[in-house]
Amino acid sequence: MADETWEALRGTPPSEVRRRVAAVSETLGPRFVRELRGAQRYEFNQGIGQWVVWYFTPDRQVLLLTYEGLADTTPSSDDYPTMEMFYRDVPDDLVALVRNDDEVSTTVINKESGETLHWASSVFWCDGSTWWISEGFLDFCEEEGYDPLVSSCFQDPLFPYAFGRELTAESVARLSADEDDEWFGDVVAEVRERLRRQY
Repeated sequence: MADETWEALRGTPPSEVRRRVAAVSETLGPRFVRELRGAQRYEFNQGIGQWVVWYFTPDRQVLLLTYEGLADTTPSSDDYPTMEMFYRDVPDDLVALVRNDDEVSTTVINKESGETLHWASSVFWCDGSTWWISEGFLDFCEEEGYDPLVSSCFQDPLFPYAFGRELTAESVARLSADEDDEWFGDVVAEVRERLRRQY
């Protein structure tokens, strides 16, 4: 399943990835979307111990972080060296987006310098056309004997985006509303408008 999700993500055009990501995060509400240092940051977090964060830059690069509290690859909250390792070989301008972000509470702190990095169970990035698994994250998994996709539970936080499947307005609307709610139809209509966007 994890490999299938990875191949589906790699096979999805970056513009379509962003369209899906934007539709999901914007449906959850304004606090899940913000601009950061020229990049657009989208988050999906329903408060169940897993989340995913995306950063889209003007030059079409993308940084993807997933987090699953029970994943084998999740560093402890005070393990800054391992978290820094996860970002090794990711372009510097992308790493700058997750360093010292005061608006993020899910960070790992360097006790000596006070610098912070965004906490994650896995790190991926796209150069504008091709997706990559962070070399540092791959090295960590090799050292520990982990499968980078399976052991990080990578596919679980990505489920709402339906990579490899059709993304429907109804499925996105269910993330923030119940089908029995009287305003569910309004949410579906709003999501349809979001899914018509082009990037």
